[in-house]
Amino acid sequence: MAQVNSPVCPQCGTPVAPGQRFCSNCGATTDAGFSAPTSMASSGEQYPPGSDVGSAVPPPPPESLYAQPAQQFTYYPQQASAPQSFTPAPQGYLAPQQAAPSYTQPQKDSTKSVLGQIGCGLLVIILLIVGACGGLSYLGYRWIVGQASSTSTNSTTSNSTMTTNGGGSGSTSTVSSSSKNINQQVTYSSAEITIVSVQEGTSGSFSGDSNTSAPVTVRLNIKEHNPISSTIYLNYDNTLRLILPDKTSVAPIDQQQSGVLSQAVTQNDWIDFPLTSNIAIDQLILQFGGQDEAQMTIPLTGKADLSASTLKTISPNTAFTYAGMNWTLTTVTSSLSAGGKQAASGKRYIVATLKLSNPTSNTFYFNADNIVRLQGGGVTNAPTDSTVPSINSAGATDQSGTVTFLMPQNTNSFTLIMLAQTDVTPQVSQYTTSFQI
Repeated sequence: MAQVNSPVCPQCGTPVAPGQRFCSNCGATTDAGFSAPTSMASSGEQYPPGSDVGSAVPPPPPESLYAQPAQQFTYYPQQASAPQSFTPAPQGYLAPQQAAPSYTQPQKDSTKSVLGQIGCGLLVIILLIVGACGGLSYLGYRWIVGQASSTSTNSTTSNSTMTTNGGGSGSTSTVSSSSKNINQQVTYSSAEITIVSVQEGTSGSFSGDSNTSAPVTVRLNIKEHNPISSTIYLNYDNTLRLILPDKTSVAPIDQQQSGVLSQAVTQNDWIDFPLTSNIAIDQLILQFGGQDEAQMTIPLTGKADLSASTLKTISPNTAFTYAGMNWTLTTVTSSLSAGGKQAASGKRYIVATLKLSNPTSNTFYFNADNIVRLQGGGVTNAPTDSTVPSINSAGATDQSGTVTFLMPQNTNSFTLIMLAQTDVTPQVSQYTTSFQI
């Protein structure tokens, strides 16, 4: 078979494939007639006047084109490619997926990221604020609870159910159990009595409680102390009452101690009162004093004002001379009780402490009933008791004792009178000194 010449580039002589329009080496067109001038128009065609179309002669090619030697090329015939066989993929085979280029991946929206960070920051701040407020609230709550538990008016309440029988049929009622700390002190019949606490509950639920007459028992827990040199007798059956909100009074039904308080003794005691139904402890009032005694009322709130029944003392330290003796009125005390006794209704005790020295060579005999008086509230009274030594030897010093008077409660100004003695030689002039308490 005759060999067919393969076309070459007319510019550089590089072989080109059939139908290839541009040389792969120099880029020139492979069309041999591309640069030839078009043929002149046929004789029938007309050109505008002045047009140089058809009369112009194209310039000759540059000499350098011809000066270059022609390159020799060896033609190699195109080798027939071996047929390729295709093997079908087995059924179920999935071709591995190629990773997409990075530039085809969707880009993150940085705006959302920034907003998300801001939102998280605000959420953290809000949580911190809420946590701080919660912590402060809890601390405040714990402080209030701690303050409440340290006061003397703490109370606790619980409920219990009891069954009573009446008329052949059973009835059920609920009794609330409660307690309250009081911790307040009063002086009654010279005994110092501290009301420690009050309890309320079902009858028979307290130790030693033998109350069967009422469904509810109120127990008064107290501490008793005898500060004087004689025995005190506390007759609570006649002198102690529980005043209810309707102004009715309830007498004690039982007591732990006997009511006898010896000299310098301190003891715990409880007193029970029966109630027909529950009454809040802070609505109850405790009353000391019988019908003919100076009474004291103590609301069981733990905050009762006890100033009216509290012992008061002043120290005049007034020095004077009477019957040749050197005297000093050292202290004066006002109280609703003295010498183990409660003052009579509308009265109070004024106790004057006197100190004397005998600078003479004679013995001085003191009789309070004949010598001392106390004036106040429109009355002048003799003493009810005296501990001033009745015999004061010559040269004795700093002899001391008390003189007690029962006086009206509604006056604060008093005058101590040392009476004149006209039946002795030499006679003794009267002496007076005033004070307020």
